[in-house]
Order: sequence, then C-alpha cells, then structure tokens
Amino acid sequence: MTSFIMLKELENLGLSKEEAKVYLAVLELKTSYVSLIASRAKVKRENCYYILDRLHKRGFVSYYIHKKIKYFSAESPKKFVNYFEDKLFEARQIIPELMVIHQSALNRPKIHFFDGMEGIKTVFEETLETKEELLGYTDLKAMQSLFPSYLEYYFDKIVETKIKVRLLSPTSNEGLKFREKYYKSEEAKELVEILFINPEEFDFKNQILIYENKVAIISLKEEELIGVLLESETVADTQRAIYNLSWLGATSFVAR
Repeated sequence: MTSFIMLKELENLGLSKEEAKVYLAVLELKTSYVSLIASRAKVKRENCYYILDRLHKRGFVSYYIHKKIKYFSAESPKKFVNYFEDKLFEARQIIPELMVIHQSALNRPKIHFFDGMEGIKTVFEETLETKEELLGYTDLKAMQSLFPSYLEYYFDKIVETKIKVRLLSPTSNEGLKFREKYYKSEEAKELVEILFINPEEFDFKNQILIYENKVAIISLKEEELIGVLLESETVADTQRAIYNLSWLGATSFVAR
C-alpha cells in the first residue's frame, strides 16, 4: 500500500489530512522530536505541536521527555480499533436518552402557515395527495366566490384521484347548483357526499379539512386569506371523531 493510499485510509478513519501525515511520520520514525517529525510530515513546526497534542489526547501517540526535549512515538495501529470501540460503547450508552428526545420531537405537532390566494391553494393541493378519506366543513357559496375556476378543478382532481370525501356546508342556491353540476357522473356521486345544513344555525366562516394525521383550517374571508396546517395524530383523530358525530347528527335533519 502506498503512502498516499495509507494517508487516505487514515483520513477515512477520522483523522484530518495533517493529522494523518503527522501520525504516519511518527510511525515511520519510531521515536523522534517535533522538528524532525514536522520535516518528515511536511507540515509547519508550530502546527506540528498542536497536531501531536491532538493525537496524544486520542491515544494514537505517546511521548517522554529527555533533557527537556519531548520525544514522540506512535502507539500500535491497533489503537484505532480500541478508540472506535470506546466511541461505539459511548454511543450505545447515550442512544437510549437520545431516542427519547427524538421520539418526543416526532410526536410534537407540526404547524405550517400559508398566506394569500396561492398559499391557500397550496393547502388544497396537499389534500389531493391523501390516500384516506377527506372530511370537511366548508361553505360552497364562499368557496365559489373566492375560487370560482379553481373549485371546479379541485373537485375534478378529487374524482380523478378517487379520493373519498364527505362535506358539510351551509345551504345556499350557489352550493346546491354546484352540487347538481358536479354530480354529473355516478363516480362523482359515489366519491363525494355533500350534506347541506341550516345556514342560520351553522354559518361556517372557515373551512376545516381533516385527513390522515392532518387538520387544515382555511379562512373563507377575502380580506384575511390565511391557512394553517396542523400535523398531529391525536388532534386529527379527535377532530375526525367530532366530525363523525356532527355528520351523524346532520343526517337526521338535512336533505341530501
């Protein structure tokens, strides 16, 4: 193996380029003083002191002092194995605590904010990726006012991607006309179920969409177009249960 390859292998073991050169120089010289090691390694003498100190702290070189001069020797290359075995042991000791922190971070709800028309559309586009049922509180009248062309595109994509959807919306002429127009195919009727409810009792100012482990809340006011996407299994499951309860109650007094 050439010196160049050995240097690269030492770097692969975690030494810096200069540390590898100094260690290899000490190994070849057996026992020597700093100026000769620096010359052999082709590094600056003042830097060599710091490099040798680092190698000594890691157990790769040792030294003794004779007539006020430090003489350095390389420890057995097997020290590299011992060094990494020690590091592996230390890693295994701390891994359980690190995993607790990691799991805590994974379980922490994630919140994303969106602003403006394009930001709101980003939230809608995200829902089209779901493989599970999409539940929603909405106002089709407000939706048609804010997103006239996008609303048709969105519902067409729902049918295209075969997403099962249930929606609750306050009754309005605009909403009823949209449902009639949208239910142009049997597939659309099977995939998307829309229940209309009394707008005087249930006037939704926001749209709430529940799917997978996410809850999206979207403002339906033109002057404050904002969206919030919350990722939390617990929150989503709770909101899904509340929605199912609302749906069950709605079916008892609304016309489908």
